[in-house]
Amino acid sequence: MVSTALGNPFTLGFPRGQVDLMSRLKRNEQIPPCVYLVADHLDAALAAGEDLIAAAQSWQPGECCDPAIVGVQRWTLSRVMTYEMALVTRVVKAREHVADLADAAPHFRPLAQLFVSGTRDLYEALKVIGDTAALDFDTGDGTIAYLRSRGLIAADAPGLADYAPLTVNDDFLVASRIPLGVVLDLISEFIEALDAQFELYPDEPEFASDSSPDGSFSVLPGDEPSVRADSAA
Repeated sequence: MVSTALGNPFTLGFPRGQVDLMSRLKRNEQIPPCVYLVADHLDAALAAGEDLIAAAQSWQPGECCDPAIVGVQRWTLSRVMTYEMALVTRVVKAREHVADLADAAPHFRPLAQLFVSGTRDLYEALKVIGDTAALDFDTGDGTIAYLRSRGLIAADAPGLADYAPLTVNDDFLVASRIPLGVVLDLISEFIEALDAQFELYPDEPEFASDSSPDGSFSVLPGDEPSVRADSAA
């Protein structure tokens, strides 16, 4: 009789982790492509929001007459503006694909409609943000006007105090319209809903050995053995 090194006959089959992976791949083939597009844009939007908060930490308080201080402040503010623009752009891109998602997965339509309605202000704001000529005219391309419009200083404040920190938090008005915390919560909830419905972020399969303590390989229920070694005297 042909046997293993431990003297036991063996049966070869797919390890459990590989079986789980193959079934997952088959399931992914049934997920509409627009789901991945929406998730990708929302992931990027979430990252941009986190970077927006972190960027403000580079702000250097100091006297406004100091050229070095002014340079750091302008650089920091330009990063804040860049991440804000990235956040709005990604949300609007996701919004475009959410319409396709509602058609591809009708049962998801109510939640898709909530997302579209909740981000309408950002869609409208993107056109204004992109029109730099109108923005420069309305605000004088001024730092103080931007800080006021984002709720970083009071509307009647003459400016940011010399030694005051620049704090971007959940109250920051994205595109001067929606609090940052509301936007990030909306994004997170929609990503979680997509994951719950389509299992976009499954746990990694464990490719552990399925061998039994005596050294023989176990066969999963319902799996036919691919090879069986038997003897012949």
